[in-house]
Amino acid sequence: MKYLLIIFVFFPFILFAQFCDSLLLQSITNPGPFTFDDIEENSGVRNGPDYNGSTIYFPLNNQNSNLASIIMVPGFMNGEPTIQNWGPFFASHGIVAMTIGTNALTDTHIQRRDALLDAMISLKNENQRVGSPLYQKIDTSSIAVGGFSKGGGGAQLVPSVDPSVKAVVALYPWLENPTSSDLNHNTPVIIISGQLDVIAPPLLHADVHYNLTPNTTNKLKYEVVGASHDPLSGPYAGFGDVGVKVISWLNTFLLEDTCYCPIIIEQPMTASSYITNFTCEDITVDASHLPHPLSKQVFEVRDLLGRKIAAKKNILMFYFYENGTVEKRIVIE
Repeated sequence: MKYLLIIFVFFPFILFAQFCDSLLLQSITNPGPFTFDDIEENSGVRNGPDYNGSTIYFPLNNQNSNLASIIMVPGFMNGEPTIQNWGPFFASHGIVAMTIGTNALTDTHIQRRDALLDAMISLKNENQRVGSPLYQKIDTSSIAVGGFSKGGGGAQLVPSVDPSVKAVVALYPWLENPTSSDLNHNTPVIIISGQLDVIAPPLLHADVHYNLTPNTTNKLKYEVVGASHDPLSGPYAGFGDVGVKVISWLNTFLLEDTCYCPIIIEQPMTASSYITNFTCEDITVDASHLPHPLSKQVFEVRDLLGRKIAAKKNILMFYFYENGTVEKRIVIE
């Protein structure tokens, strides 16, 4: 007898991790399964006053009509190109990524926070701009922020101003004399640090940031063995482990797909220190907003790499529907 397990079941507050074994047996590829394109301000994207220049990367063959997104800002004396390797990485995994520059290379962490907040306005505007390829395709309630060095510090300050942010990615973050009030928020945050970072030494920055973030907030600190203060390594740092952990973090807390949580919890071989304060059993998501499957017509079935396949048993499959929604399913004997 066959049993059909619908991973995105349609009842609120359901844990999905027990249905995700097939996902965990697959590697999270780099790049991901989606093709992507990008647009810049000369294509009509709003030019915000609190940042300088932007590029928006977006998946082309992701049929989800409500795309989650992340905005990234660089560090002190770094321009937008130093973080742009994250744009294609995120877009290839189905997440819209906006990389921005700062008005001055010497902007403070506060100014970088404000740059991210301003860029959120521009990104949301793309969902309403008729000429944009992202018109009516962005889920404006599912936005994450991130950054490198002072940009990572600025990203950590955003949720205290705008608690609607769904996740924070702080890469080798730097904050000047942070206090508990600076980091008093409920937004899940992943902190990446470098064991040999002499510009933002973990003991003075990442470790302090982790400790000052409330224990009621889901948080993780991953110190990469032998790593220095290097923005260009991007998702490839730690032999690719940094990319795997960051995309798993966003899938879990931005896309609310708890299948990825066990990947987060597992300490990689490239970690000199790896600390988190939650277990996968602690995480629930609200799936009540998802439509009922009986109201939809199946358009096609794809595997984890995005390839069209016939429905099979005992593997994770993505069911795409004519109305643009998608579900994960596993059929078992």
